[in-house]
Amino acid sequence: MKKSVIVMWIVAALFLVSAFPMFAEGNVGAGVSGIVIAAALAAFGFVKNKKAKEAAEAEQERAQTEAAARREFQAAHGVLSLPVSGVTFDNRQRILASLYKDSDGIGIDGKLEKCEYEGEAAIRVLAEGELIGFVRKSDLPQALSVVDRIEDVTISIDRFSDEGEKIYNAVARVTYAK
Repeated sequence: MKKSVIVMWIVAALFLVSAFPMFAEGNVGAGVSGIVIAAALAAFGFVKNKKAKEAAEAEQERAQTEAAARREFQAAHGVLSLPVSGVTFDNRQRILASLYKDSDGIGIDGKLEKCEYEGEAAIRVLAEGELIGFVRKSDLPQALSVVDRIEDVTISIDRFSDEGEKIYNAVARVTYAK
């Protein structure tokens, strides 16, 4: 219960208690006024308390619904975090620098595509339609097993300096259906 409601009920009780001596002194108008004010404060406190309880129940229901949806999503989906290799070849650093500048390196739309590289199975990593690298060989078996069930790929880019030169790295966060 909120403090304001408690204070309102205390003030209502004080008005009610102080109204009775007014009747004894013959001041009926002041006594009736005290009872009316006490009733109004008590009713307002009751309504305010009821609204607060309803809001708390609605918030609790929303949180439960959200938690159930999260559990359902987690039961039906998996998530992989795949570091991107080959980001320093060709013009990929310029592409990553541009994407980093435009988005602060967060939440970039990505895509994974099966391909062949030097005669072996590989997976290209695209960001905003541009080739930025490949899934690492160590992550390839896991990525190949889910590549046909991918629902979302989000790329994040970070940068660091090496001898004054800015180097960009990328990680693909892959959400797939189980």
